[in-house]
Amino acid sequence: MDLNQHNRFKILIVDDVPKNIQVAASILQNDNYQIAFAQDGPTALAQVESNRFDLILLDIMMPQMDGYEVCRRIRNRPDNRDTPIIFLTAKNDTDSVVKGFAMGAMDYLSKPFNSAELQARVKTHLELYRSKKAIEEVNQRLHLEMAERIKAEAELKRSEEDYRYLSLHDNLTNLYNTRHLYRSLEKLVEEGRRQGTTFSLIFFDIDNFKRVVDTHGHLNGSKALAEVAAVLESCITEPSYGVAYGGDEFVAVLPGHEKARAVQKAQEIRAKLLRTIFLTEVENGVRLQASFGVSTYPDDAENITAILARADQAMFNVKLKGKNAVGDVDGAFHLNGLDEAADEPVPSSCTRHVLNGEET
Repeated sequence: MDLNQHNRFKILIVDDVPKNIQVAASILQNDNYQIAFAQDGPTALAQVESNRFDLILLDIMMPQMDGYEVCRRIRNRPDNRDTPIIFLTAKNDTDSVVKGFAMGAMDYLSKPFNSAELQARVKTHLELYRSKKAIEEVNQRLHLEMAERIKAEAELKRSEEDYRYLSLHDNLTNLYNTRHLYRSLEKLVEEGRRQGTTFSLIFFDIDNFKRVVDTHGHLNGSKALAEVAAVLESCITEPSYGVAYGGDEFVAVLPGHEKARAVQKAQEIRAKLLRTIFLTEVENGVRLQASFGVSTYPDDAENITAILARADQAMFNVKLKGKNAVGDVDGAFHLNGLDEAADEPVPSSCTRHVLNGEET
């Protein structure tokens, strides 16, 4: 049905008197409507079942099924709940009119009806019907457009969140990356200057990690690093956080930690690394160990570059003196009570891999 073309409107006339149908049809044909007719209720319902009408003129007094029942049944069809129905009736009493409206009629015309009035009533209801349908179509389009916009905005928000996450996190380990590290340290240093707060850094590097890659391949090497990151995350809680610094190097940022507490945390991480079997899907798994360096703001340095460098140097000193230990910027080493926490002794001078029955 095209509601924008006036001469395509389809009207059904229902009356048990053929003369009444003929009179109404001859009047409406002057306006180029498509006319269909029925002389009883069942025939009218069959017509409505198989056609989509824009307006129905319905007689009330008919044999078999009166207009009230026909109207009620038409209104029970979802497709015809809004179709204009105008009663044609010789009954002008208030009760009959009220009952007609209650059954779903939108208007009524008294017989014998005036030609101009019939044309005007039909035209008015068709225009109202067309306007209502047009509004419904606009509302439906707006609803769809709004739904699409909401969906697009949600996808954009997810994309922005994903981009923001990826811009601050390492793809392999899901730890923070160095971009976030430097931004965070700027804030921590500024906060320390204003409020006198402290924080510490733990640098650590997996000892002899190249042997893991050479023996088990790059993919397993990457998986081992992700497993090391999981160990690190399990040992710290917010506001502390871990950073994938690059290669097999990691950083733990510890706001509010003075040096002794940071050293204790480094010992905890070292102990858990020693207890953990990595790459359990390879034969016998892999044991890893690491060298740790600790620096504290403002005790050891008062700017970002210096505090990073001091922690890195403390870690390097551990590497030079045997590996698998925690060192601070004063050159102190911390080992006591940690090796006993491992499931079995781990040599302090190398990473232990079980490879073809040999330790390397």
